[in-house]
Amino acid sequence: MQNNQVLPVLGGRGEVVMQVNNFTAEMQAPSEYHRFLIGRGGANIRRVRDGREQDVPFFPATAATATEPASAFTIVGRRRRCGRRRSVESVDDVVEDSMEVEPRHHRHFVCRRGQVLRELAEEYGGVAVSFPRTGGAGQRVTLKGGRDCVDAAKRRILEIIEDLESQVSVEVVIQQRFHRALVGPKGSRLQQLTKEHQVQVQLPERDDGGTGPPGPEPPAPQENGEAGPHAEAAPRKCDIITVSGRPEKCELAKAALLALVPVTEDVEVSYELHRYIIGQKGSGIRKMMEEYEVNIWVPQPEQQWDVVRVTGQLTNVGRAREGLLQRVRELQAEQEDRALRSFKVTMSVEPRFHPKIIGRKGAVISQIRKDHDVSIQFPEKGDEQQDVLVISGYEANVGGARGALERLVAELREMVSQDVRLDPRTHARIIGARGKAIRKLMEEFKVDIKFPPPGSEEPDRVAVTGLPETVDNAIDHLLNLEEEYMLSVTETETLAAYMKPPSRYGGGGVGGGGGEDSNGAPAKGYVVRDAPWNAPGGDRAPDMSSAEDFPTFGASVAPKQSSAWGPKKF
Repeated sequence: MQNNQVLPVLGGRGEVVMQVNNFTAEMQAPSEYHRFLIGRGGANIRRVRDGREQDVPFFPATAATATEPASAFTIVGRRRRCGRRRSVESVDDVVEDSMEVEPRHHRHFVCRRGQVLRELAEEYGGVAVSFPRTGGAGQRVTLKGGRDCVDAAKRRILEIIEDLESQVSVEVVIQQRFHRALVGPKGSRLQQLTKEHQVQVQLPERDDGGTGPPGPEPPAPQENGEAGPHAEAAPRKCDIITVSGRPEKCELAKAALLALVPVTEDVEVSYELHRYIIGQKGSGIRKMMEEYEVNIWVPQPEQQWDVVRVTGQLTNVGRAREGLLQRVRELQAEQEDRALRSFKVTMSVEPRFHPKIIGRKGAVISQIRKDHDVSIQFPEKGDEQQDVLVISGYEANVGGARGALERLVAELREMVSQDVRLDPRTHARIIGARGKAIRKLMEEFKVDIKFPPPGSEEPDRVAVTGLPETVDNAIDHLLNLEEEYMLSVTETETLAAYMKPPSRYGGGGVGGGGGEDSNGAPAKGYVVRDAPWNAPGGDRAPDMSSAEDFPTFGASVAPKQSSAWGPKKF
């Protein structure tokens, strides 16, 4: 039948394409055979399209109508290709056949959710193999599919039966406590072994009463392939594992099972290193057990055993043993390094030099520690030996640090201290805001300058400490600063006196009588009458000449001010 219209056609991968001058041919096939034509996952229909009929789409009927039975399907393509229906007409070769299989072999085909049957269907064009129900006495097995596929599947089933009949069973004696290690997480190890060697492994039923309570110590060392120290005795039923398969494969599987049996090996490790191997809260030993997939047992500290026991698979135990020995070598090297770093010497330094050695905020001593990579400890308060410093580190570094301290102390001993008299009114300006100016001056001349505290009997005495030549230079600079600042102070005081208002009694201030009353006596200044403090029981009158009651607001420092360095920080 010719159809010159443009028809949408489903391509090989499900894409819709447009074809012109298409021809269609209808064929009949029982609907139950359609799945064999399609194949598992569409394998057969793709082979028809992609093999000999590359651009001939094949459409089985999806629904039955009054004029089109459910068994009909359609071929769409060019005329010459629609005529090639031999591959499609092979649907007539779909047959249903049967064979006899002894019930004792049925379990092999239907176990593991029918894995063998699924493999047969995938390999032989979706052939359907049906075994009798489990527990039935029938031997008839039904196969349904293409003729070639059914014949090939029957031959494969016979080969499998031949392999099953030639199989042998080998018993492997492995203590029950190791069976969990053989199975692995979620049975992964046992599944890998059976798949690799094409055998079946049957584990015995567990005997909970035969193992007994676990002892305080790990099991005795066991060599690979041995059943344990009591191998000569009759094995327990719960210790026998059965391996079924071809003789040569059973032997390989048996060797693989024995290789999975955990073994125990003693590694000589000094008990002094045990706590370092365990690590903080057991982190070190847990990391090793996870890395090498073994169990590591460390004896109690009071036992003082120079041994660590490693239990696991033979290959893993070997790797863990090398890793443990490597860790021991690292710890021993660290111990030797700590011993070398523990070299100590003592040095006697007068306590009066300790602040200079420490420096401002520890800058001097920190630099010495950093340069020589040593530790320097000063005596605590209350120690009997207040002049002893302890230097610890590598011997060579300790010697270098001691030499640096000796040179520093020698310089401190050469230092002298001289006093210089500076007008107290210039102290604040010499010190500067929060001591910034005086610190810069001390760094420049390499000296230490101390001003008198508030309320000192000698408020103009300033002490300068340092090497003789630096002290002289610093004093000359301080005197120059005093001379410069005194000019400013004098000008300020003169201006303040000039701006002082005249007194009502005697005319103080500029042109006001020179500070004397009309009788020639010194003026009393401003007098307040009938003030609250003149009443009986009142407080004393404020002293106007007192800097405490009337502090100045000039550049000079009031006597009651805490310090020219600024407020004291606690």
